[in-house]
Amino acid sequence: MNYIVMDLEWNQPLSPQRLVRDPIRLSGEIIQFGAVKIDSLENMEVTGRYCEFVKPVYYPKMSKHVTQITDITDETLAGARPFKDVCEEFLEWCGDEYVFVTWSGNDIYMLEDNMIIHGMDYKVLPECYDMQIVFDDQVTQDCGNKALAYAMWKLDIKPDRSHDALNDAINTVKVMSKLDLSEGLDGYEV
Repeated sequence: MNYIVMDLEWNQPLSPQRLVRDPIRLSGEIIQFGAVKIDSLENMEVTGRYCEFVKPVYYPKMSKHVTQITDITDETLAGARPFKDVCEEFLEWCGDEYVFVTWSGNDIYMLEDNMIIHGMDYKVLPECYDMQIVFDDQVTQDCGNKALAYAMWKLDIKPDRSHDALNDAINTVKVMSKLDLSEGLDGYEV
């Protein structure tokens, strides 16, 4: 079993009223996949890394807000490959048996939405564990959504650059290493 700790970055529409294709409203278009493959939840040894930019087609002009927090520009994405090619390559990289681990459920929903809009079958996606829920259960216990940067600060972890998909995946593994995952995932509803 592979554990794929995944993070995505996405561009947002310049206008909130912009509909992409009836009846689908795309709230964000994925522009970067980042992930690390870990051997087990006990060891958390990183056995592989994946990082790839995606050329946006529905929201091709980068939102100023997204560029400010990610440093991803129109120029960064100029030579990137199409979503379908990157997504297929990423899913193949994940292996035969795997589960996703993310910081927040937003990434998996965004991946599903983007797969749908690009004509891909999202039902091939595996179970997904949200580490934000485990962190809240074990550390803050206030039923609130906390940013990854907050979790790192709270657990006294030095972050790698944030709002980069690969670094956020690595940072999530660092947070996971401070949690009791056997307790946190026991009875977890996927």
